[in-house]
Amino acid sequence: MKSSQSFLLTIQGAVSWKDVLENIMEQLGSKSIVIQDIHYLNYQEIHTLLVRFELSDTAYKDHLLCELEAYAIKNNLELIINSIPEAAVETLENRYILTLLSQQIHPRLLTNLFLRLRENQLQITEISPLDAEELNVLELTLQAKKSVQRQSLMKELLGLKSVYNFDLALQADDIFRRNKRLIFLDADMTFIQCEMINEMSRLCGKEAEVEAITDCAMQGKIEFKQALRQRVALLKGLPLIDLDHLISNIPYTPGVERLVYILKTLGYKIGLVSGGFTRVIEHIKKRFDLNYGYANALEVKNGKLTGRLSGDILDGHQKGVILQEVANRENIIPDQVIAVGDGANDLEMLSSAGLGIAFNAKRFLRERASGSLSLPNLDALLYFLGISRYEVDSLFQRKPVS
Repeated sequence: MKSSQSFLLTIQGAVSWKDVLENIMEQLGSKSIVIQDIHYLNYQEIHTLLVRFELSDTAYKDHLLCELEAYAIKNNLELIINSIPEAAVETLENRYILTLLSQQIHPRLLTNLFLRLRENQLQITEISPLDAEELNVLELTLQAKKSVQRQSLMKELLGLKSVYNFDLALQADDIFRRNKRLIFLDADMTFIQCEMINEMSRLCGKEAEVEAITDCAMQGKIEFKQALRQRVALLKGLPLIDLDHLISNIPYTPGVERLVYILKTLGYKIGLVSGGFTRVIEHIKKRFDLNYGYANALEVKNGKLTGRLSGDILDGHQKGVILQEVANRENIIPDQVIAVGDGANDLEMLSSAGLGIAFNAKRFLRERASGSLSLPNLDALLYFLGISRYEVDSLFQRKPVS
């Protein structure tokens, strides 16, 4: 009587012949065998092949095993074959991708990471490397019975950063992870490497006063809008010519040009939304040919700042509102939106996006975002989108010479 059975075959070893895959498949050439799944790795002619197959005629089982074992011995290969029990496969509907970035991935980091995932009822079904530049990047495919409480899990995982240096992002494993269409970034200390209001205060000789107000605001002693008005008041009399000279020498975050070019090539809409100033944002928007730019307007009279703002203040809440309004206008759903920022006032914006990335941010924001990036180069966020170094380099090499 014929009956089917499934097996998992692992075969590995160092061989130099080029037709290794054809040879192994030839050993499985019986009409009774159907390949169900296959994974293969060739690293400097050290081959590892994992094959799940179904044997429709189990009477052929012993003969097959003998042939495979003889083949492995003859070619100095290691072979492991396990039968797969006929148990009902439990379908776990909640699937996630956890992307891990680190310059050095220590086994103890993975030990602790795997432990915490298991304790949170997350089952690892696959681990794959992603080709990256001067980084090690792993993509972990996870499944769970219940939807993950992202904030509590991120807080727990990022607790390991006190011992190990790494970054990570947790996203739903769906079609939208690699199909984003809109990205909004904060400007100061994200797209650019400075706080513009601090640089402007130096020109006015008010650096200490502005810094004191900023500290009070960060400690929650002064509300954001009040703190902004007080700091802008200290800029009264700053000539536009001096401000424009400062703006023309803005230090951009490493990787920005590369990031913008690649995302634009992929069809993204790109915008800046900042609690800073429109004169700065408009310059950057034009410099990089961005689609959107939002910030606070400085009042100007006779070629100098008056120390007042013109119009409503753009705060953290407005950042989130703007992101949602632009997404609606472009007919883009939240799952296809990325938001990147470094401060607490970016929280609503990051929470409104399918992928919210805390860039070199304080712990408060890192634990509430779906991704944390603490590297100096902003284009590393491309790895969170599953884009490899090879793909990045291939796209960038197509850039026209200006």
